[in-house]
Amino acid sequence: MSIRRILAMVIRHMYLWPKSFERLMGTLGWPFLELTIWGLTMSYLQSNLMNSVSLVTVFLGGLIFWQFVTRTEVETALNFLEEVWNKNLINIFASPLTKAEFLISTVISNLIKLSFTASMLTLVSWFFYQFNILKTFGFLIPFILINLFLTGWIVSFFVIGMVLRFGYKAQELAWAITLLVQPFSCVFYPLSALPTWAQNIAKFFPTSYVFEEMRRFLYEGSINKSNLLFAFLLNLTYLIISIWFFSMMFEKAREHGRLVKLN
Repeated sequence: MSIRRILAMVIRHMYLWPKSFERLMGTLGWPFLELTIWGLTMSYLQSNLMNSVSLVTVFLGGLIFWQFVTRTEVETALNFLEEVWNKNLINIFASPLTKAEFLISTVISNLIKLSFTASMLTLVSWFFYQFNILKTFGFLIPFILINLFLTGWIVSFFVIGMVLRFGYKAQELAWAITLLVQPFSCVFYPLSALPTWAQNIAKFFPTSYVFEEMRRFLYEGSINKSNLLFAFLLNLTYLIISIWFFSMMFEKAREHGRLVKLN
């Protein structure tokens, strides 16, 4: 594994990022609009409801943290798809760059972009809604983010593997799959709000445990550490499977010449 090759790919992604209006909108624009629109909506609803815990706090916490899943998944998948669209995939993997180095470089560039997203969301939520996410969640933030980042990467590796297997037609999964995951993640409502069959499915999603503990912390001021640990172990299991799936699909695509046909 070469750090030089990894850094070269990170620099490439970061160089292309500010030159693409669509990518900038994905990193800063759409999260800003979602936070603004839903924040105003919940502020209005809160003015007509009385509760010991602000509805805005619960909703904005879920909204901001869910952005980390969405942006992690989309940005990571787009790093791969951009190489496909630019017909550069075969050139990259004709070089000494390995699969592991490619994945690591996408993760690093993804984290850099997410730092901008996180800063923007933190400032906007404080400026518009006087919601200080750092003060509200404090020590819990790293445990939440680690799990959410892992979930985003897991989903993106599966998406990349699907594109390698099924080609161009599978790329829509990059935008659609988190919409399918969200209902079972219990972002804005408790697990108990789901029908029984959906609750059973949600228990296989690490994000459902994370957001349950987020709300528990807001309502009770405490957390169930075993739930966060279980979410982390689930994520590690799925991460291993997703990397294996990506690697297997990549090798099959290379054997059958699909790396060129993806373009």
